[in-house]
Parts: sequence; structure tokens; C-alpha cells
Amino acid sequence: MERFLARRLYGQDEGVNGGSRPAIIIATAGIALGLAVMIITLAVTRGFKQEIRDKVMGFSQHIQVVNYRIGMNSVEEPVACTDSTFMMLLGQPVVTCIQPFVNKPCIIRTQQAFHGFMLKGVDDDYDRSFLEGYMLEGGFPTTADSLGSNWTVLSKTIADMLGLKVGDKADVYFMQGQVRMRRLTVTGIYSTSFIEYDRSYGITDLKMMQRLNEWEPFEYSGLEIRLADEGRLEEGYEHVRTVMDYWEDRYDERYLVRTMNDLNAGLFAWLDILDVNVWLILALMLGIAGFTMISGLLIIIFERTATIGTLKSMGASDRTVRGVFMRLASYIIVKGMVIGNAIGIAIGLFQQLTRAIPLDPANYYLDSVPVHLGLGWLVILNVAMFALSMLMMLIPCAVISRIRPSKSIRFE
Repeated sequence: MERFLARRLYGQDEGVNGGSRPAIIIATAGIALGLAVMIITLAVTRGFKQEIRDKVMGFSQHIQVVNYRIGMNSVEEPVACTDSTFMMLLGQPVVTCIQPFVNKPCIIRTQQAFHGFMLKGVDDDYDRSFLEGYMLEGGFPTTADSLGSNWTVLSKTIADMLGLKVGDKADVYFMQGQVRMRRLTVTGIYSTSFIEYDRSYGITDLKMMQRLNEWEPFEYSGLEIRLADEGRLEEGYEHVRTVMDYWEDRYDERYLVRTMNDLNAGLFAWLDILDVNVWLILALMLGIAGFTMISGLLIIIFERTATIGTLKSMGASDRTVRGVFMRLASYIIVKGMVIGNAIGIAIGLFQQLTRAIPLDPANYYLDSVPVHLGLGWLVILNVAMFALSMLMMLIPCAVISRIRPSKSIRFE
């Protein structure tokens, strides 16, 4: 009976002559607008955090191992990592990839300008997919190239500053005891829009960097370690820390193990602040949607006071009558949610596919507004929205128990 009456009332109010039509339209619009804004807010925030984390991981991976004395003197201290060390680190399934690297500060000079930055040496097994995804011109040299170790891949920020293009040669100066110079050929230019990294790093051959430092083939500036799951970061850190503690005794060195969160503490703290803004927006939108629904349902209840009195005079309990209007409210909420989902998801997909809304990379580390739509959080958001909206409907429905049949039947 509750379902039948609710559908009858909903059908009448949706009709042309329904007096409650404006209230239903406003309530539906409030739910749709609130949910659409929630979806867009969560999609943009999650997309922003995900893209920033992906770029940070692309440059440094989940865990980094360096010598504890890094930066304490002018002589660069290596991390000794033999095949046995690699085998022990890969002994746990949580570790999927180990990438050795050699970092060395340098100054690159052209006829137009000069710039100081960090040149990062990598080997042939280095995972280049991250930078290749942002490559604008050229790329990494292949084994068939005749350049040997004399190559470099630069960011567009550095290349524009120095007036360099793919195929150009540039003199790179390294300061260690005495100044050493290498003439490197630019083989690729990339742009991640992550200005802090783009203006600070270039890529070159690992063996050339080891020769400059006069290091053995198993000595590196550090190791970048990728995990199977970012959610197991603490487990991965403990495993790497245990292995490196073992090798500290063998090489009489101390190694510093840092996670991506440690390396970018300020950046991730800034991202965490976004969560506070998200909760505020969600609360505000829920309040707006709830207010419009409460107002709309109250209008419908007041207009249907005579109907409520008639139902009570025929023996219907307050609970039954409340059930009728709760069902009516659920129809309005569901319709509003369908519209809100359609609007929010459509806007999100449009931005995801077209990148139509730009951002200033200097301030946001991205060149367009990122969007991340996921089925899991969309389902949770919809369920939470429906449940909280229905709970708020208990407020206007409480008015029903105060309506007396003897007075309400004559109510106009």
C-alpha cells in the first residue's frame, strides 16, 4: 500500500496540474547539483593526487637507497651493490624492480646561456617508459647508435633555456677536484610539467658517470626500488632496510633508506591539505541537497495534509503514512541522483578525454585539470548520498505525527 500511494502521489505531483511540481523540481535539482559537484570534486582531487604521485614515482620510485654520508663532503660516496645484494633485495615479492643510478651535479653551457642541474646516469635496463610517455622530440639512444656514452636527454625547460634541440651538442662541466668536460649530444627532449624536476634533472649514460667518479661497476650513487603495491610501502621499507643493514657491515658503510613520502614530505603534506577542502565541499553540497529535499518534502506534506488526515481516519498509522512519504522522497532522490551522476560523469569524461581546462604547471605541476573516475568510490558516494538523504527525510516526516484527522480533512 505504501508503494502504491507513493507512486500515485509522485505521479500526480509530476503531472501538469500538480501543485507540488515546483517543489519536486527544486528538490530533484538540488540532489542532482549536489551529487554532480561531489563527483567532480572527488574526481579532480583523486586525479590530481594520483598524477602527482605517479610523476614523483616516475622520477624516484617507491624507495631510494643512498650513502648515509651524501652531501657531507665534496667527495661523492657510493652505494656498493653487487649481484648478491640485488638477489637479496629481490628475495621478497614486494620488490619488483631495482634501478641503480649515478647522480652528479654539473653545469651545461651553450653559446646562449649556462645552467646548473643534476645529471642522472642510468643503464640499459632502466625503465624508460615514464619519460618516454612525456617525450616531445627524439628519445633515448638505442644500442645501435654510435654515440656511445656521450648522450643526454633533457627537459624542455632546460632545452629552451639553453636554446638546444635534438641533435645539438652541448658542453657539460663536472666539478670534482678538477673541472672535467664532456661534450654530449641531445637525443631527446621531454616535458612532464613537473617544474621542480624538469628544471633540475637530465638523463645520461651510467657508465660514463661511473668513470667520472672512478667507481667500480658495482658502485652507484643509489638504488631506486619499485614495489608491487604502493599500499605495502611500509613492508617494502622494512625489507630494504634489513637487507642494507646486512651489507653495511660488509662494506663498512652506512646506507640511508628513504621512501617517496620522505623524499617529498612537503609536497605530500600539501596534497593532504586537499582532503580537508574535499570534506568541506562534500559537507556543503550534502547540506544544500538535504535542505532542498527537506523543504520540498515539507511543501508536499503541507499540501497533502487533507490526504494524510483521510488516511489516518481510515485507520492508517503514523508509521504507515511516514512510509508513504519516505518512499515518495526516495523516488525524488533516486531521480536526482541519476541526473547528478549523468552530469558529473559526463563532465569528468569530457575533461579526461580532451584536457580542455588548462592549469599553470609552475603552480600546479600539471598542464591541465586531471580527472580520475573510479567505479569503487562512485558506488560508495552514491550509497552514502542516498542513505544520508533518506536519514534527513526523517525530519520533515516527523511533522506527520502532529497532523490530526479532525482538523486536517478541512485543511485548505
